[in-house]
Amino acid sequence: MNNPYRMALLLTLGMLPVAVFYQALSCLIQVKQKWRHRFLLATGSFLLIFMVIFTGDSVNFTCAILFFLFCMWVACKGTRLKRVTIGLMLASTILALNGLYDSCITSLPYFGLGLNDLWYLLFRLASTLFLYLCIRHNKPECDFELAPSLWRLILLLCIPPLGIVFSLVMFAPYDRSDALILYTALFLVAIFAFVGIIRAAFVLNRHQKLEQENALAAYNQKYYETMEIQQFEIRRLKHDLANHLQMIQSLPAAEKDSYIQQMIENPVFEKVLVYSGDATVNAVLTAKERMMRQHGISFCAKVDIPHELPFEKPDLCALFANALDNAAEGCAALETGKRQVELTARAAKGLLALEVRNPFTEKQETSAVQFLDSLPKTTKSDTAKHGFGLRSIQATVKKYGGTMELRQEDGWFCLFCFIPE
Repeated sequence: MNNPYRMALLLTLGMLPVAVFYQALSCLIQVKQKWRHRFLLATGSFLLIFMVIFTGDSVNFTCAILFFLFCMWVACKGTRLKRVTIGLMLASTILALNGLYDSCITSLPYFGLGLNDLWYLLFRLASTLFLYLCIRHNKPECDFELAPSLWRLILLLCIPPLGIVFSLVMFAPYDRSDALILYTALFLVAIFAFVGIIRAAFVLNRHQKLEQENALAAYNQKYYETMEIQQFEIRRLKHDLANHLQMIQSLPAAEKDSYIQQMIENPVFEKVLVYSGDATVNAVLTAKERMMRQHGISFCAKVDIPHELPFEKPDLCALFANALDNAAEGCAALETGKRQVELTARAAKGLLALEVRNPFTEKQETSAVQFLDSLPKTTKSDTAKHGFGLRSIQATVKKYGGTMELRQEDGWFCLFCFIPE
């Protein structure tokens, strides 16, 4: 060990497993940005990876898994159930790999040649690389997230292999050469069970994303169909204008004014404003301008779209309608005179740019950091039926290869969408 090159090699091999494991962990859950959180998680990862696990020695196993779960709890973002499940799943996998090496592989005759320290580090590196590749191979494109019920399912699936490792560590006698094959087989069963659970979690994530995309597509289609029905009613009632005039002519003088007033107040007789060269955009902006006027919201639209846009009409309807609905909802808590929504849209040089802005209250401003990591939650109490707006916009923008940005600046919430035509 006096050889400086050997010491440098061992030090490098000692840091590599921690870095690899940290990257694997980052594929599954977001780590808080402050250095003390990252340092705490790196420390927990180091102790987890290099903890020696022998059969019959429960102290190391218990301390390592509890300390790592504590580090996950403090240093990572996400729900409590997500942090506990991912922490338990990864910690159990690493400790099972450690137990395989420390309790089984080192008992082989080949490992009595004085190279234990080097082989120890190489195996730790190989273990973390194995885990990283398993995760990286299945890693989803977007954030890894599951519904609470699915997290509970993954947590339950972890119990059997964790029970195997726990039983070996807690109850199996140490240094039983006659049981070496059995111990090795049980450790391998637990390891591959954890790998299967990790893969199952990714499969569930993809299935959940597919269900969300289908729900968003159905939501957008229904939104567009509702708009189409409204436009059809407008055309139908305008077509029946002659019948209304005949009705007015036949009414007594005392009832004519009331009937005429009812017709004037009917929204279908309001003129469809021409904001752009796209009929769908015009219909959406007209409907939303009327809605905002009814709720005391000042609406300003600057639109430069000289031609019909080449997007599917349900997608275009959902993009503009959801953006304006979210802006209207965002400023609903303000006083009537302060409610305002600004929309700027331009189609030029093969790119559609959309910006929607609305002010927000000081209370809402305290939650600005939420927009850095995930979409803001709906303010409506029924989250099962609401909260699709920004997800629908995000899905529409992604469908056409565009980008979406959310910002809070100078008391305004800003939504930016850029979509190539």
